[in-house]
Amino acid sequence: MKKYKLPVSLESFLKKKNINSSSLKLLKNDASRRQYYRVNNLRLKCLLMDSTLEKNSLKDFIKISSWLKKNGFSAPNLYSVDERKGLLLLEDFEENKFSILLKKNKTKKIYYYKKAIDLLTSLSKVPAPKFINKYDDSVLYKELNLYLVWHLGFEKSINKNEVNEWVNIWKKLFKKIEGKKPVMVLRDFHVDNIFYLKERSKEKKIGLIDFQDGLIGHPAYDLVSLLQDVRVFLSKEERKYLYKYFVSKNILNKEKFYDAYLILGTQRLLKIIGIFKRLSIQENKHNYIKFLPRANTLLKQNLKNKIFYELRDWISSN
Repeated sequence: MKKYKLPVSLESFLKKKNINSSSLKLLKNDASRRQYYRVNNLRLKCLLMDSTLEKNSLKDFIKISSWLKKNGFSAPNLYSVDERKGLLLLEDFEENKFSILLKKNKTKKIYYYKKAIDLLTSLSKVPAPKFINKYDDSVLYKELNLYLVWHLGFEKSINKNEVNEWVNIWKKLFKKIEGKKPVMVLRDFHVDNIFYLKERSKEKKIGLIDFQDGLIGHPAYDLVSLLQDVRVFLSKEERKYLYKYFVSKNILNKEKFYDAYLILGTQRLLKIIGIFKRLSIQENKHNYIKFLPRANTLLKQNLKNKIFYELRDWISSN
């Protein structure tokens, strides 16, 4: 196994746990500044999270992990924590990630998705934690700004009129989002962050990671993250079927919930288009550009809905 040259603080952390760096395997990086290693020796199989550049997110991960486990969900067990250094040893859910399983077992696609939706249904029934911030309009606008800056190249001082029109359009759309009690929103609920743990029961069958950015918001957000995930192809028919499955499991105002689903889904797609562009331009992470065609396809499908007539015109003219 390849031996990695690690920072002294990381080597020191591993040494205290009797872990040799030769037992580490560097895992593919995500869009964050965190780094993950798989620890594989006879004594311990786990993951090492190096969050030295994101220490606050590590603290949030630990708090939300504790809340999830307390409420019966499968967040990873935490084996050793050094918050000061930003280091963590945690349970390894191994090769049970949805993105892997969907390639291996295509015939079970709908089954896996329904299990993930069952998890969201259970999560929505638990009172939201009080230590988490709200996913309010200010956060949503900040995220939308990523599209303006990184995709359109807007500058407030130059594109003042266009930005004002954009804000007014979204103000009207956000007013349509109502009617559901706020829930814990995991926020990055997609195939690379959820696992199928077949030996566990009920909602514990779904393993969760990458929830440190979670906020309190509308239950439609995680559903649309799952069903409008740019990393994997779901047909219109599959998305429609799974959406109806969620609706059948929950008590809600169907019309208002669907509006929220579309509005939050569209906001999210615009946000991630901006993020993927920023990662490519600013951080030389070009791997996400391949997802842009899928993001644009989903965006166009959403914009066909009558509630987006103003937004559709704005985007076509900018």
